[in-house]
Amino acid sequence: MAFAQDIRHTRRINSANNPVWMDALRIILGLFLFLKGLLFLEHTTDVFYIFSSSQDVISAGKAHLLTSMVHIVGGLMVAFGMLTRLALLCQIPILLGALLIVNPQRSGIQLENTELILSLTITALLLFFMIKGPGRYSIDNKVLRQREQ
Repeated sequence: MAFAQDIRHTRRINSANNPVWMDALRIILGLFLFLKGLLFLEHTTDVFYIFSSSQDVISAGKAHLLTSMVHIVGGLMVAFGMLTRLALLCQIPILLGALLIVNPQRSGIQLENTELILSLTITALLLFFMIKGPGRYSIDNKVLRQREQ
């Protein structure tokens, strides 16, 4: 009997109980990733130069397009809360590449490197929402979550 009550109690504890400010932060994060993807498309030559310095030209073009599309589609998915954890999981390798490869090459690891600090912040937010979940104002919560009988 106590075991059944524990199971019912754990079912009620989910990301739908997150505070509203977490939903707002998730939406802002998603919109930021979406805009970053659009900026990658807008500044094609700069991003292509960064990728081509460490790869051959053919794979650099594919990596540039893939990075832009993952940020655009994944950012919208995060903002709307649709398959949020999957979208965040797809963003992590790109941000790890920015942290470990791109930012140290550009201006080194310094406190004045705002791109590095921004990449660290975004990566921390990605990991935070991977753990906490999408929240109550999300497609995951409204459509995909099983309703209790």
